[in-house]
Parts: sequence; C-alpha cells; structure tokens
Amino acid sequence: MARALIVQLARLGDLMQTIPAITAIKTAVPDLGLDLLCPPSLSSIGRMVPGVDEVLEWDGTVWRRWADEASADLRPAHLQEAAKQIETLSLRRYDCAYVLNQHPRALLAGALLARETRGPRLDGPIGEHLSPWASYVRAVARTGRGSRVHLADALCGLCGVPPPGWSPVLGKPFCPLPSNLDQIGRRGEPWIGLIVGAGAVERSVPTEIWTIWIIRFLEAAPNGRVVLLGEERERGRWIHNLLPPSLLGRVWDVTGRTSLLELAEVLSRCHLAIGSDTGPLHLAAAVGTRVFGWYFARARVHETGPYGMGHLVWQAVDETGEGEMRRADIRPAQWPIEESIAQFMGGQEMRTCGTPGWSLWMSRYDRWGAYYAEVGGCFDPPSERERLWRELSPSLTGGSAVGAT
Repeated sequence: MARALIVQLARLGDLMQTIPAITAIKTAVPDLGLDLLCPPSLSSIGRMVPGVDEVLEWDGTVWRRWADEASADLRPAHLQEAAKQIETLSLRRYDCAYVLNQHPRALLAGALLARETRGPRLDGPIGEHLSPWASYVRAVARTGRGSRVHLADALCGLCGVPPPGWSPVLGKPFCPLPSNLDQIGRRGEPWIGLIVGAGAVERSVPTEIWTIWIIRFLEAAPNGRVVLLGEERERGRWIHNLLPPSLLGRVWDVTGRTSLLELAEVLSRCHLAIGSDTGPLHLAAAVGTRVFGWYFARARVHETGPYGMGHLVWQAVDETGEGEMRRADIRPAQWPIEESIAQFMGGQEMRTCGTPGWSLWMSRYDRWGAYYAEVGGCFDPPSERERLWRELSPSLTGGSAVGAT
C-alpha cells in the first residue's frame, strides 16, 4: 500500500488549517496510508485528526540548537544526533511527502523522508520556482490585500486535490478533565469559552474589553457561564480580578492550566467560543463548537476565518469602508461587544453589523471550499474562487483528482 507523509511544522492554528487537506487527500485516495509529521507539542492533537494513521515528531527547537552549537563549536556530535533522528524517522520510506509550509526544515524533512515531495517548490527543496498555489499564497501575504480563497483550501490546491466540500472535525473522545474542571459544561448554560489572548499584543483583544464583554453577557444570560482559556495566565488573572465579586462564581479561569487535549475537551463542551484569530479559536471550530471571531490587525476573515458552517466573524475595516484590513499597528476604536452578545442571545436571527469600523461575516462552504458572506448582503459564493481554481488547478476542475503515488 502506498504511504504518504503530511509535513506541517508550524503552530496549532496552522495544523487546524491542514485538516481539510488531509480529508481531501484521503477522499481522493482512500487506500493511501497517511502519517503526519508535526512538532511534539502538537502530536496529541495530530492523533485526533481523521485520516491520520500515525504521528511523527520533529522538534524544531532541538534542530535549531544543534545548528547553532555546531556552527559555533564545529563539533560533529550534533550532526550525528541529527542523522540518528533522521534514521529513526525514515525507517519507513514514504512514497510522497506533502509539505504544507515553506520553512526550510519542513522542506528538508520532506526531501529526506520521501521519494517525492509535493508542496511549495516545483523543483524539490532547493528549487527556486514556486508552485502556482504557493505563489498565490505568497502574493496574498505580501500585498496584504484580501483573498476569497481560504488558506485551508489553498493548502488543498498545494497538495493537488480539490477541497472536501464539507467541514471535517476532530475525532473524539479527547480526554477526561481533572475533577476540579469536570463540571465545565455540565451545570448552568450557556457556557462560553473566551480565549483571552492571541500571542502577539497587537492581535489580542484588550483585557478591559473582555471584562466588559463578560459582565454584559452574564447580565443578559442569568444562568450563563464563562471559561477563560489560553496560555496567557497573567491576562486571565487580570481579567478575573477586574470582575465584580458577585460574578466570580460564574467565571472559571483555566488559562495556562490545561493540556491541548484538555483544552479541546473544554471547547467541545462550550456552546460558543469567542476570541481573535488564534490557534485555540480554530481548535474550537475543529471540535464542532460554534465560533465568534473578532478579526483585526493582520487577521483577514476570507483567508483564516474559522473553517465550517455558521461561524461569525466581525472584521475590522478601514475608514473608507472598502473592506481592507487594518495594519498591525492600528487598533479598533470600538469593539462589537453588545452586538456579538445580542447575536448569540438572538439565536438564528441575523443582524447586519452596527458597530462602526467593523463588518460582519458568516461562514459557508461549497465544492470550492469555505467562504464568508457578509451578513445582510448576498450569500451567494464569490465567483472569483472558481476562477482561481480553474486557473491554478486546471487538472482538478474537470473532476479528476491527483493521488499520492
């Protein structure tokens, strides 16, 4: 049986964006054995991805240390360690490696572990010519202008397969929660998973804004509960300390206290997850939880909006109202606090965006993958997606699929 390797040596959000491509590959070639190469920190979640047979670990931090020490001391020991790890990983030589990011170590891993590589480079890991989809993704990233092809679907194009046409989710179960957290999602409702940070400061919603959101939400939902999530324990503690004492029994701060599998379990128990464009937000969508996103700074809804059906994203727009994304050094003057609460409490009723400086979008998908349509406007899929697929993947648009062998 042919075997292939998915190489995704990036962050949690990038791994979540890889799930549609893995699904599409397995749909195109059902009998293909498919393994995943990812950082050790993501291996537990990688094992939950449908279609993945085995997860291999590649520790980029260790490789960087070996390179730095070897160049400084000219010691061959690090080369021997690297060779030993490669030998361990390559006991099973793969027919094909799908390389899904352009980092040099990802290109190296694909070239070392498989007879053939597919992905960003047309002529192998040291080639200079990018594939059509890699050129497209790079152009979008460099110009900073909007695109209507979702990044997850562009990764499908990079692998030579069409998008799956539905929203794949992670398999269950995840893991049991510790006894002090096991009541999350079991009493009182609705439960909201609030992701407090986003790594970089410019991509994080201010703590005082989250505090106001929590207070207003708990006022609107007398039985509601909020779980503070993410790695930023200091931000979680700060938000918790700003809340009125009367509300503290309804707010659970678990920031910095959960493993990735525990985080997935908590998110799966929530009725809604809300946050900016960050890995845990995409993890929430991948476990089947509805997502509200606040996108600003460099985040662009059409490229990295949560994948699936029915997610809502508030997108910060420029002052001209033409829909271009804000620069990283510009912060929104107002935030869609009341509007996002009303949107959730109102059930299926959709309202157009009423917060100045923001537009509101809802996720959908069709044969060309995921797309976002503006609430209050036309929900028809944007025509440029089909045009781009026919231009960049002409062999796929007639219904054929590219396998791994």
